[in-house]
Amino acid sequence: MAQLSLKNCSRLRTKALQKLPVNLPFLQVIDLSGCMACTDEVLNLLGSSCPELRVLKVESCSLVTDTGVDGLCGDNGNPKCRKLREVNLTSTGITSHGIQKILVSQPDLQKISLAMTVSGEAFKLSSGCLSRSLKLSLVDLSYTSITDTFILSLCEICPVLCELTFNSCSSVTAVSLQYIASLMHLRALSIADNKAIKFHPHLVQFLAKSGNSLQMLNISGMENVDTEVLGRCCKSLKCLIMADCRNVIGSCTHVSTDQESKTLTLGQACPNLNTLNLHNCHFTQHKPLAEHLTAILCNSAGFQELDLSGIEHLSDEIIAQFIQSSILSKLRSINISWCCEISVEPVGLLLETCKGLTQLNLSHCQNISLRDAEHLRKMSRDNCHKPHITWV
Repeated sequence: MAQLSLKNCSRLRTKALQKLPVNLPFLQVIDLSGCMACTDEVLNLLGSSCPELRVLKVESCSLVTDTGVDGLCGDNGNPKCRKLREVNLTSTGITSHGIQKILVSQPDLQKISLAMTVSGEAFKLSSGCLSRSLKLSLVDLSYTSITDTFILSLCEICPVLCELTFNSCSSVTAVSLQYIASLMHLRALSIADNKAIKFHPHLVQFLAKSGNSLQMLNISGMENVDTEVLGRCCKSLKCLIMADCRNVIGSCTHVSTDQESKTLTLGQACPNLNTLNLHNCHFTQHKPLAEHLTAILCNSAGFQELDLSGIEHLSDEIIAQFIQSSILSKLRSINISWCCEISVEPVGLLLETCKGLTQLNLSHCQNISLRDAEHLRKMSRDNCHKPHITWV
């Protein structure tokens, strides 16, 4: 057996987990996430018995500590697992020592998730102990105590980093964006709920330099976001997450060339954008909500996943306008839950228009009843179209 997933098997006991490695010497992938009985001894046995291990996931295994990492990796005199490419240590008990051990001992490591680790401890990374650059392409440091100094070290020793996530890291400031701008291969950046990083001027300056290489950007919780800047600086975006943003300015993107000047919506300015999350966004009151959303959504053909849930005052008229002004042949999923002003009529029009729709979330839409939801399901079946419609 090369792969084994016991994710969320919470009833398994430690004794049972300890028997697995001995009987699986060719194991390459193991997922023990959510197995609360997973201990340091289990990792030690994996290190001793499974030298071919490539992927280790122990998310939410709170009994895993630095001792387990030491046992998994061994040392120079007694090397154990040295072929790891992906490690998920989210919500475990490891500290900076365990993290450094992983980084030093795994020359082929490409992905590491460390979210919600080393709580309350200074998060440190010493480049002096590394005689080489790391091959890491993905790093998740969300909800940790990392600092700007750590981000600097990370950028220096991980020159090929493609995906970086540090959501809700209260000790990280805008200075880190200057270091991140040096990552020439960065394609995905997630900095949700980092209060010390402002859209103006911090993120604007970063995007002006590095935005066009980004394919995914998560700026959830940020204030004073201007979609014109995103359209001008992030033309390669495929996924944009702006959940819970405040005072959003939904502005059209103005593009000028030697031949012409034109005004584009965000969807037009970013022609590869297929996933857009505007959950619970609050737009400025300088103009009507319809104008903000028009500047973002209209005349766009590429959307596949769209989240408009919780947007206050999202109405039938706005939804109808969006349907009429956009080519929705690619739309696969739309979430309009918690939109209390929407009724069943524009939703029916949406189903008739979006022939490829597979997911529709209408939860907590007060003007749509259970009977309405059943009617929509029947209408879809009659048209040989069966999207999954969620209604609560």
